Amino acid sequence: MKKEILNGTRIPYELSVEELSKMLSSPIMKDFSLACEALSYKNDVTAYEAMKPFINDKDKYRRLYILKTIFHHPNAAELVDFLENAISSDDFLFVENGLIVIAEYKIKISDSVLLSVVTKHLPKLYTAIRSLTTLEICEENYTKLVALFTKAEQCSQKEFIGEVLAANYLPSKSKELFELFSCDKFAKIRLLAIKVAKKYGYNLSAFLSDMDGHVRNLAMKSLKSLSFLGSYIPKYRVDISDDLESAIIYNPNSEDHLYIEYDKADEFSPYMLSFSFQHVHLTDEESAKEWIDSILSEDVFSIEYFCGEDRRFGGQISAQELRNLSYDYLEQDTGYYGLTKLFQIVDHFKIRGWSRKNDFDGYFVEKDNTIQIDKIFKV
Repeated sequence: MKKEILNGTRIPYELSVEELSKMLSSPIMKDFSLACEALSYKNDVTAYEAMKPFINDKDKYRRLYILKTIFHHPNAAELVDFLENAISSDDFLFVENGLIVIAEYKIKISDSVLLSVVTKHLPKLYTAIRSLTTLEICEENYTKLVALFTKAEQCSQKEFIGEVLAANYLPSKSKELFELFSCDKFAKIRLLAIKVAKKYGYNLSAFLSDMDGHVRNLAMKSLKSLSFLGSYIPKYRVDISDDLESAIIYNPNSEDHLYIEYDKADEFSPYMLSFSFQHVHLTDEESAKEWIDSILSEDVFSIEYFCGEDRRFGGQISAQELRNLSYDYLEQDTGYYGLTKLFQIVDHFKIRGWSRKNDFDGYFVEKDNTIQIDKIFKV
């Protein structure tokens, strides 16, 4: 983030490169720091060239400030040696700030150097550990990251290393990572194991007795599936996929079957159900059952509006609303009442139910200066 103030003084971004270059030569450290900040935002190679000589300055604090600012220039990506020397230093100030630069600007340095430095200083690293995102994806780095994960003692460190592993080595290492995360002492890491298991289908039963309530709850939610449908809908043929994540309830009366999808990865609305023109997203099994019941019992019908052959919009309509159907009601229900007239946007609508006994196409016609509905029943 671009700073406006440094130690109580406004950063002089408006000054020219020449003026800021003179400030770099000031014996006052504050002037030097202000110049570095301003020059780092000058999209001019001369600004970069003005800063570059100070990577070898005798004053370590000037070298440190150059380290923290010069890499904002794209040209600074060439300073790999400077960056590697900084993080390999015995001075932890240079180590930490160098790693932060690598993480922030995604500077590519030697993987072996980076891993060696992070391993050496791991107990003291926090945000700087994000430098690991720059590693190449390969078997050797996978092995070293797992070793680093095992060595880490802080939950935040393990969490971030685990996220790097999950981002770069799934699905090929899904089983190994699931087992690695599952036995961790930190609940946040076991939650990561559940997320891997949800996506790749590993057994979650052991987590149901976990000592942490968050882990137990997520495991319980993740174990939910569409298995309830087999016994819940005995009247109709039901096909459920082997992974219990998709199903069809077959309609003996038409080709309008009821489709159900269960997405374990969706923590908010995992159930997606569709019938005819309509689909809904629901949060839990009970809501799914209620919606299925409303379709099968024809308490609810699907309604879709058309202009010619083109679908415009739709939703659902209750049996009670259907019994008292009028054009004025449809205008109010769709939100067009008092605004644009509904019949000017669409010319007809279709009602579809499970039994087909009440299915009809409704056309808007003008009679006696009013808009009425002509119904053409399908059965």
